[in-house]
Amino acid sequence: MPRKTDTELGLDRAITRRDFIHGSSLVLGGAAAGFGTAAAQNEYAFDVGSGWYGPGGVGDYAASHGNTPELVRVAHEIRAGRFDDPLRDAIDSGEFYDLVVVGGGFSGLSAAHHFRRLHPAGRALILDNHPIFGGEAKRNEFDVDGVRLTGPQGSNDFRVQRKTGDPDDYFTALDMPREYAFAEPTGTAAGMRIPLDNYDYMHWQHDTFDVAHFFRGAATPWVKDVWRNGLDATPWSPLVRDAFRRLRSIDTPEEEWSNETLDGMTLKAFYTDVLGLPPETSNYYDPIMASIAGLGCDVLSAYWGRYFEFPGFVRPDTLGGEPLTSFPGGNAAIARYFVRKLVPGSIAGNTLADVLQQPLDRAALDRESNAVRLRLEATAVRVEHAGSDRVSVAYWRNERLHRVHAKIVVMGSGGWVNRRVLRDLPQSHVEAYASFRHAPVLVANVALRNWRFLAKLGVSAALWSGGFGFTCNIRRPMIVGDGTPPLDPDKPIVMTFYAPVPGPGPDAATQGATGRALLLSTSFADYERQIREQMSEMFGAAGFDAARDIAGIILNRWGHAYLAPEPGFRFGTNGRAAPPDVIREPLGRIAIGHSELRGHQYWSGAAGEGRRAVELLLDRYF
Repeated sequence: MPRKTDTELGLDRAITRRDFIHGSSLVLGGAAAGFGTAAAQNEYAFDVGSGWYGPGGVGDYAASHGNTPELVRVAHEIRAGRFDDPLRDAIDSGEFYDLVVVGGGFSGLSAAHHFRRLHPAGRALILDNHPIFGGEAKRNEFDVDGVRLTGPQGSNDFRVQRKTGDPDDYFTALDMPREYAFAEPTGTAAGMRIPLDNYDYMHWQHDTFDVAHFFRGAATPWVKDVWRNGLDATPWSPLVRDAFRRLRSIDTPEEEWSNETLDGMTLKAFYTDVLGLPPETSNYYDPIMASIAGLGCDVLSAYWGRYFEFPGFVRPDTLGGEPLTSFPGGNAAIARYFVRKLVPGSIAGNTLADVLQQPLDRAALDRESNAVRLRLEATAVRVEHAGSDRVSVAYWRNERLHRVHAKIVVMGSGGWVNRRVLRDLPQSHVEAYASFRHAPVLVANVALRNWRFLAKLGVSAALWSGGFGFTCNIRRPMIVGDGTPPLDPDKPIVMTFYAPVPGPGPDAATQGATGRALLLSTSFADYERQIREQMSEMFGAAGFDAARDIAGIILNRWGHAYLAPEPGFRFGTNGRAAPPDVIREPLGRIAIGHSELRGHQYWSGAAGEGRRAVELLLDRYF
């Protein structure tokens, strides 16, 4: 495909770069960051300034899309040892809490919720390192031609919890509705099958929606319903097509291959060595697996193939079931329900529309009178016991080091943080954390002025190989009061790209590290060009014009988005305990609870780990 000019792609249009106001001029490198050693000075050298971060849209989340420049800077300063000196000057606020929670994602919010449930007289402080709570459960918002559009930054789907009366029944505890309705497509898109979330269509509900594969350079580049009736129309070789047919007809019962045995090999090895399939089969599922567990079949345990109901373990035609559901901004809505419950007055109103659309009262979050206080842009840098009856927590905020104390501490933060800020970490935990591999992802939300090109193709979700990412889709908007956007091809909509960023390398550690380097070293303008070129190549023949049709792009870069579970992570190896089971053991008055301990990072699993961690400490010290 000939390379298009900036004008043809719309790179000269002001709307995507009009508000580069949240990035600062930060160059990560030893000298610029004030690191003292030669090793630190040579470790990082990339610019995470305004040209890196890009626009943030409108609304509560405009200043926080993905990892912020400030967060990236401080995180690498932690890694470089800037806060290793225990005598470093810190402002001691004199605050003493019953509980301090590090991390305002679902693990941390759940820990605070269950602390209040079990110890209502106690006082708690949540420290979060972003400008707004939620971890990866945040949203992007656009205003396009008077229409408010919303897309997920990361965590984006859920199933309604039907079981009531259980402590993990958050729908009841947080007063969340259990019934939802979605807009129906109108105009030339009437009758189109459009997904409700950004994952299900990739595999589990592929045949439920209008999903098409794009084959670059093929005489007929678009093939719809590949697995139902379009396989022979693909340019794959007869050998590969037959391999897919065979793979999708196999069941692998646990009595034939136990979970423990599967956890001892990679998914690629299971496909190629056990089932005797050509490598094209595992190659196809690499990005799908990476979109839910960080990396591909070549490094992840085969156990996760069964866990995620991949072909070869469960026949796709038996999956069925209810599609996953997504709020307009993904699981940011659930995080807002948590905070509304924890901090009365933080979000006004009682309805779903109120929780999603009323602006956050930031001043309410950290009031002294609150039973639970939530302190934003506060990055924990040093957590350690200070005697037998308390834990000291040092955090960086407003360019100063601060310190508070607590009776107990729950680390709702990920292993890449905990292994560096927990100063009492025993060797058993150090060794277990050495098995935790993390992988990045880039989530791009593209605001479109219209989607007539999709209606013309009859496509609501696409998959491809090569170029930027591997998939994108639009969603049916959830009906939320008067703020529901139209679902008409002549009206604006958001197209979302979930783009894993695995780097080259023989193992998960190398792939994750090189992928993060790529994510951090690529400018917003470079990613914007890639997105516009990808969309032009795929949709140009159907009438898409990047310069005319794209109203805005927001990038969400998550450097440690996923825990990538290699063989042995779930069940251990050579008689040794599985790494998550080691990490779950409390460290005195400190307990770790984070979604990565499940191997699969999902909102309810994160909430479960936060609950477990705080209950352990309450049993011991209250």
